[in-house]
Amino acid sequence: MSEEIAVILNSISSKWACLRSDGTLVNTSLKDETISKSKIIRILKTLVNETHVESVIIFSDLVVYRPVFDMFIFIMERVPRNLMRESFSQISNKFKESKKSFKKKKSKHINIELSLFSMSLEEGPEPVFYIPRDYDEDLIFKVCMKSLLSLQVESEGASKDMISFQPFVDLDSLGIVNTFQIKDKNARGGAFDSALTILVDYKYRAIIYENYSKIEKIFSQARNKIIRQYNSDQKYKKILQSLKDSMTSITFESIKAEDLKSEMIEQIKKLL
Repeated sequence: MSEEIAVILNSISSKWACLRSDGTLVNTSLKDETISKSKIIRILKTLVNETHVESVIIFSDLVVYRPVFDMFIFIMERVPRNLMRESFSQISNKFKESKKSFKKKKSKHINIELSLFSMSLEEGPEPVFYIPRDYDEDLIFKVCMKSLLSLQVESEGASKDMISFQPFVDLDSLGIVNTFQIKDKNARGGAFDSALTILVDYKYRAIIYENYSKIEKIFSQARNKIIRQYNSDQKYKKILQSLKDSMTSITFESIKAEDLKSEMIEQIKKLL
């Protein structure tokens, strides 16, 4: 990639330089002393907070292009606009291709350990359906109990849909619990307290907290489907699998963005 970008720049100018946002020189066709004596660094300090990615600024004998957040390209002479447009487009595509390769490389995902639907029936809290099906039954019951027992101190039970976070220290997990009610004429008070619970690895708690609003929407969709499909085990399986997949997707994207940002910065240092 470094050689390809250098070829692109050399095809339109013999006077160019690439600098990081902090002023570090990455590569140039000029001598280092030429850069140090020019006004590039001073201009760069002004442009860092004033330009967006893929912005092009044209002065009399200076063109500045920002292909990515941490990179600026300076061309110290006039360049025909058609050549400039074509060359900058090629450079932009090179960085986009590099970004895609990072995404493919970061193919890991957050481990979602359990997706559980529980109800507080006449006999007490009961796990109705869960994924995976081979999860330890004693642990299933423990998660079920902890998800629902907090409602015992509430006079109206789960009359309001709520999402809370429950730590499961001995499992090294964080529980995301959505409590709600399902109407049933056979239930005391006309409704059963219910809960949807997802267990995730505790180390991902910060990402979970940051995505609360998205998680709330995901759980809301699953909860509404559960209520509509009440008393259908086959439907529960699909709903819980969908809930698990959606949660994996949202946290996976967050991790990729965070990892990609740091890795891209390191890679940019090596470009050109």
